[in-house]
Amino acid sequence: MKKLYLPSLRGIMGDWVYYPTLMKLKDIAERVKIAEEIYQTKTLSEMVQQEIKRKRGKEIKDYLLKQEQRFFNSLIVAVHEGDPNWHEITRLKSNNQLDSEDIPEDVVAGIGILSLNGEEELFTLDGQHRLMGIKEAVAEAPHLGEDELSIIFIAHRTDLDGMERTRNLFTTLNKNAVRVSKGETIALDEDNTMAITVRRLVSENSMFMENRILNNATDNIPKSNQTCLTTIGNLYDLLSVLFTKVYVISKKKTFNNRKDELTKVRQPDHILDEHYQNACDYFKRLTDSFLPLQEFVNTSDNSTVVKKYRHPEGGSVLFRPIGLQILTEIIAELVEKYPLSKCFKMISKLPTDLTQMPYNGVIWHPTQKKILTKDKTLVKNLLLYMLNHFSRDVDKLRDDYAKAIGIEIEEVELPKKVL
Repeated sequence: MKKLYLPSLRGIMGDWVYYPTLMKLKDIAERVKIAEEIYQTKTLSEMVQQEIKRKRGKEIKDYLLKQEQRFFNSLIVAVHEGDPNWHEITRLKSNNQLDSEDIPEDVVAGIGILSLNGEEELFTLDGQHRLMGIKEAVAEAPHLGEDELSIIFIAHRTDLDGMERTRNLFTTLNKNAVRVSKGETIALDEDNTMAITVRRLVSENSMFMENRILNNATDNIPKSNQTCLTTIGNLYDLLSVLFTKVYVISKKKTFNNRKDELTKVRQPDHILDEHYQNACDYFKRLTDSFLPLQEFVNTSDNSTVVKKYRHPEGGSVLFRPIGLQILTEIIAELVEKYPLSKCFKMISKLPTDLTQMPYNGVIWHPTQKKILTKDKTLVKNLLLYMLNHFSRDVDKLRDDYAKAIGIEIEEVELPKKVL
């Protein structure tokens, strides 16, 4: 490989000396490897590489290929062998805005050029998924190779102490990486279709504007809240079901592939508009199907309606995030067989009072007066049974229901069918 000269800084943190540089993607793809040197066996190294490729390589490749505003944070790369050299720039030229005599010596001492003769072994300590995506993207679209990415180089030694030291750094970097929270995704993510649509709904759709939705990334609504229909986190979850199972625009065949497409790569504006319109259509149909939701949407005093349908004695399942989730998942199952208009006509026949079957004792605790979440799927199945659309084992359904409400199976009666 040819010799490379990279613009570089030099820094010290703890007992590590490191060199932040800029490197073209084509050079990264050609020269940098997965961190196999630090693994104790070839089998372990191969296992890690397969796991990285299986999980994220394609997602990141697609991001690089499709996103004009692509951007990554730095890769951290260990270097050994070859002849890496850092060359300090000792003289800086003055200009109209900068007098080199004013620059402290320690600043000048940290600016230089890093040279690599091409025989070095370079491997990632942080950024393995990004590296795999870079390799695949550059192979498919060579013009991406001219993009530049910041690389932080550190020195690696191959003796036992050096291997252990580098492994410890590798583990620390990857173990302490903080996953982006759901709330941060909803508030900030410009690639995630559900997040983008949530933000637009709370800005433009009167059903979810201002105090009609709670700014909470979970499904928890405090007892003190008497104005919101649901939470932002629940709205995000509903859209995830709608866009992957009900209003399917993607040509991807599997649920996971469709979800990846909606979360990893920003869709064109006209597709985002279509998703937004589909979301509005869904909530309009849902509202038209249930009188309590019509009251909520049409009133200027939403607190009066919320107090009527969400209170310590129970109220309507429609005013609980778990209820909206269950109904949306039911629609997702029905739409596989029926037109959407018929699906809503069917669910409009379902009961909504939490103190009645099939909710009481299953997702509503009648004595503790609180929502229970662990048997959400059971309630969904009971409602599907009531709609005459439950195709699984009815005896097991009866057994599960008996256990949930705490009676013998011989005594239990399934809810009456409404269709």
